[in-house]
Amino acid sequence: MTDWRIAQLSPHAPGFWLLLSLLATLALSATLKRTPLSWVQWLWLGHWLLIPYFGLLFGGLSPRLMGLAYFDWSVSLSLGAGLIFAVVALLVTVRMTVDLPSPHQSPTEESAPIIRSGAEHPLDAHRPAWQAVLMLIATAGAEQFHWSFLRGGLWEVLLTLPDPPELPAYWAIWIAALVVILTSALRRPAVLQWLLLLVTLVTTSILFFYTHNFWLCWILHSATVLILAPYGLASFGQNSDDRRYKKKPITNMTTNKATDTIPSWRRSRKT
Repeated sequence: MTDWRIAQLSPHAPGFWLLLSLLATLALSATLKRTPLSWVQWLWLGHWLLIPYFGLLFGGLSPRLMGLAYFDWSVSLSLGAGLIFAVVALLVTVRMTVDLPSPHQSPTEESAPIIRSGAEHPLDAHRPAWQAVLMLIATAGAEQFHWSFLRGGLWEVLLTLPDPPELPAYWAIWIAALVVILTSALRRPAVLQWLLLLVTLVTTSILFFYTHNFWLCWILHSATVLILAPYGLASFGQNSDDRRYKKKPITNMTTNKATDTIPSWRRSRKT
């Protein structure tokens, strides 16, 4: 067992990259409030993409176990298409019937109509809608790539144990989900952010178990965050008590006093 642990610390073993990823997550979470907002998004994207990428380059990770290659597309589509359709249909139904508040306001707070593209996130406030959509899709792919890295890395670690468990893929997928939940808790996301994370994580984990296909998981992940946008940009390490993300009242430039933030069209309808 000692030899196995030592072997996992090699760059040619998945344990090394899993440990490096965990340390990077802890470091980013610990310095989150001191990190400039313009850096947060790119630091997390770099973390999600670069560590698995270098792990693949060094041969410490298996592209097959990560669901990147060497799978049967016909089998994956036959199993995955129905699940994707069912999840998307359910999310669309929920989105049409439930009035979700903004992730940065309480459910009882009144606000202007939400821009569905996700542009209300501070990093996307001045970004056109089509760029926001592309950013959502790219972000979903990066995060899903990180999750597939955790699944594939843990799967390979379990396979190399002196006494590997039965159904190592099953255990790897749900251990990876638990790791994602625990590390996400360090950022203290708001309730709606938690909801989006859990829905996306559970559905893509189930899809990965049956298809072992990262690309289908990316499609489902993207569809989820686009349907529930602007909540899809909540993954970038923002936490619910970070004052930098709180909405500020509109200030009257002549009196220098805060004014009512309820838009005129809604005030007139109330009266």
